Amino acid sequence: MRKSDKLLIISLASLAVYFVLSITIPSFTSPFIIAYNWLLEISKVMGYFGPFIVSFLGNASFLFPIPYMMVTFFVGGFIDPNTGLFLFDPFLVGIISGLGATLGEMLGWLLGYGGGQFIEENQRTAFSDYIETHPNATPIMIWFLAITPVPDDFLIVPLGAAKYPWWKVAIPQFIGKSMFMIMAAWAGRLSLGFFEIFLGNPASITSKTIEVLAILLLILGLYVLVRIDWKKMITKGQAEDSQ
Repeated sequence: MRKSDKLLIISLASLAVYFVLSITIPSFTSPFIIAYNWLLEISKVMGYFGPFIVSFLGNASFLFPIPYMMVTFFVGGFIDPNTGLFLFDPFLVGIISGLGATLGEMLGWLLGYGGGQFIEENQRTAFSDYIETHPNATPIMIWFLAITPVPDDFLIVPLGAAKYPWWKVAIPQFIGKSMFMIMAAWAGRLSLGFFEIFLGNPASITSKTIEVLAILLLILGLYVLVRIDWKKMITKGQAEDSQ
């Protein structure tokens, strides 16, 4: 069994234990929830700049999951208690959050660009070959991952290692992240009153489940980053193209 597989099993088992403990012990306070509430307060105070900062940190962080999507969700639905009117425009919240998320992801590109030597040479070469042979597919992949909650570091980091132009990464990233964040902000405007009952309570099962799912996505994303075999993918793709 590969080391990455063993690490995945240990991580999933630890996450399962963590989830059980957080549910069975009511007084258990999650460090992630504490960080989330802190970031949410920052967003309230800083207005539009708050989701920008949180989205940047959420996408720049590789080891500590930050629920930036939920912050965008909440900010999109914030209501002024005095007037009863919404405080922020969801389109603007989404675009600003998308910009912050894109800048955060670009740190992953820089990590790959400057630390590509830590990725095996055959993997770097294979990834470069894939980009050259599928120039139209690469931006679509970047956009597709950006518009989903799936961590996309496993793609962005190798793109940097392959010296893929930064602007070809940033543009589809910004479009995809902004679209996703606009949807999150509008979801907050339309349903915050309902979800606040559950998500506003850190001790609720719903809140803890969302937290664990976010960590799970991070673990799986990092696992794919380590295990993906671009050389095999490219060899298979070239064989199909030659048929």
